[in-house]
Amino acid sequence: MELYQDVVEDRGCEFREIAGTEVAENIAAAAEWMTGPRLKSSLLLQGTLGSGKSSLMNALCSLYRYGASGIYKCTALMVYDQFKAKLDKQPSYYDEFKKADYLFLDDLGTEPAKCKDYGVDYTPLPELIYERYEKQRVTIISTNLSDDRIVAWYGKRVLDRFEEMCERIVFLGDSYREQIGKPAE
Repeated sequence: MELYQDVVEDRGCEFREIAGTEVAENIAAAAEWMTGPRLKSSLLLQGTLGSGKSSLMNALCSLYRYGASGIYKCTALMVYDQFKAKLDKQPSYYDEFKKADYLFLDDLGTEPAKCKDYGVDYTPLPELIYERYEKQRVTIISTNLSDDRIVAWYGKRVLDRFEEMCERIVFLGDSYREQIGKPAE
């Protein structure tokens, strides 16, 4: 809980007591996934805008010592950009994202769904997900997309992979960003 509080305060926001709230339940669920018998290799943090998904992801990433060998943290847009760089024969981390022991992938669904190269359509994020699924590599994903939107954006195959590989933690609360500057109740 303290690490989550640190993440919130590091962003310049006021931490409010969360005992007994959905956020506290979600932190407990993530802790259980990390420390209990792990039935699924990955974690999907899914829900409404500003509800604490990225903060929880950043706290978890700190526990895994971001920057250590085999651990990468990136946004979906960064994955897309790195894939484009690879296509352009530029230095790229895309293959490293695929091979990483631990990948923290924030804001799935904020990137373009496809990129073109000489008339060929590529789908960088689904390709990354398929590879990580196949190798059962730990992937912690945050997204605002509902299941229906995941299917619309990436196709049924990606959602099907998520069902098998990801423990799901759902965030349904109101946006904390909308509450910034409002007095605590």
